[in-house]
Amino acid sequence: MDFERMLRYCTQLELNNNRTWFHTPENHDLYIAAKQDFTYLVTDLKFRLSEIVTPDLAEKLLFSDAKALQYRIPRDMRTNKNKPPYNPRWGADLSGDRHSLLPVGYYIHIQPGNRSLFGTGAWCDNSEQLLRVRTHISEHFDRFLDALVRCGCPLSGDRLKNVPRGFSPDDPAADYLKFKSWFSARYYPDAQLRSFDAFADSVLETAERMEPLRCFFNEALSGAAAFDFDEAY
Repeated sequence: MDFERMLRYCTQLELNNNRTWFHTPENHDLYIAAKQDFTYLVTDLKFRLSEIVTPDLAEKLLFSDAKALQYRIPRDMRTNKNKPPYNPRWGADLSGDRHSLLPVGYYIHIQPGNRSLFGTGAWCDNSEQLLRVRTHISEHFDRFLDALVRCGCPLSGDRLKNVPRGFSPDDPAADYLKFKSWFSARYYPDAQLRSFDAFADSVLETAERMEPLRCFFNEALSGAAAFDFDEAY
């Protein structure tokens, strides 16, 4: 597994984001080799993560195909007509099914320029799901804050200017209710992407801290019972 090869390919693709360069045999060979590197990384991480996450996600990860969890580098130009044809990054949804919101899982992203990251969060396809997450945050705000503190990574996402309709501006959770998506991530500078074992250990340590937050979002979207981390760990 070669981080340098994955980063080098993305760097070159970002500078030559066109079909001619992509399909040149030597560039395509580099793509295949770098993709194998990333598949190896995803395979290893999904098995390691299955040992520390809740049983519902662990089962999904254990029986998932590492290739099926990955996002394609070629863009769907039917919905991205004004963008370059390729997305120069390696990305995978470590949830067992990247086409489903549930169970909420983790996301791994490898991209040069200090843009590599590992994180978790909640993305909503419709207003009903948004309402579920916001209501869950409002009703269980102390537990939400505790999960954020344990996580230790900043929360980002698209947000409204004002508190959404149906919630009070005086709600203690008001600032978090403005979010339209919630994502907490740990970023990795390129210089840290050298040792596979060191990176995997860091991801596992981060996931252990993020797990209460991931479960909180999973409860909000699925209606699952709260998981008692203090008792479990």
